[in-house]
Amino acid sequence: MKLYDNILIVTDFNETSLNLCLKCYKHLFSKNSSLHLLNVVEENGFFSRLFDSYNNSLENCVESKFPLIKERIKNSFGLEIIPHVRKGNISKEIVNFCKEENIDLIILLVSNEETTEVIGANTHKLLRLTNIPILALKQGYQEKEIKNILIPLELYLSSRQKVADAIAWAKYYNAKITLYSGVWDKEKEISFKVKKIGETTKEFIESKGIECDWLIFENLKSSKDFTEQIINYANSPEANVDIVMVMNKDESEEFRIDDRGREIIRLSKTPVLCIPLRKTGMSANFL
Repeated sequence: MKLYDNILIVTDFNETSLNLCLKCYKHLFSKNSSLHLLNVVEENGFFSRLFDSYNNSLENCVESKFPLIKERIKNSFGLEIIPHVRKGNISKEIVNFCKEENIDLIILLVSNEETTEVIGANTHKLLRLTNIPILALKQGYQEKEIKNILIPLELYLSSRQKVADAIAWAKYYNAKITLYSGVWDKEKEISFKVKKIGETTKEFIESKGIECDWLIFENLKSSKDFTEQIINYANSPEANVDIVMVMNKDESEEFRIDDRGREIIRLSKTPVLCIPLRKTGMSANFL
């Protein structure tokens, strides 16, 4: 059984970032996937076009580094990589590369500093543009077994798209799934719908032979409260969460990353798997 066939690590040759991504890949996927390493030499408007010869030299310089990098990765991690270099807009080139090489997972490192108000611009664009899952890691990532997968579960139909991915991970790693729901609307009808969705989703997961816990937090004042609860729970050592699954976008935010997902990516100390939105053709509030 395979989770992914072709995995991509995007690198700017920052040693810390690259080592963390390689550690994650080796620990979780190395036995069943091909590993691609991509560096994009960025073009920046007028001056980049004016000094195109400089960019070509930089691209050639990057390519010349790859044999040494490939050897170091093999010696240090025992991994074979397929190196690539592209020139252009970073996020667009990554998206195009993924289509050409049939990439089915991207691994990258994002900041987890609480003083950072937003995730990096290129990461944000990539989350918005790509239709491929992204596994976001944090500084200090420590490899460990995947035994507990946390899924924030909301009313949006798209929110439940994470379940299929969680089931695949749970089966592969023999893990359990924890559903996490919140109610911040005082109307009984909303509370009833949230609870019904949680119950049926739990039953569905258990019907696949997977252990499933379900937590529900009521009387929340806002969506922000729900996000903070998720982050606090995911970061709690007692919860033993190994990975959090969020949506890149939801059906109410078609052209930008969902705010809740963005905050979880930024502040969670646990790896976050960002699931791409699959269009359902239904209303965002369809239940």
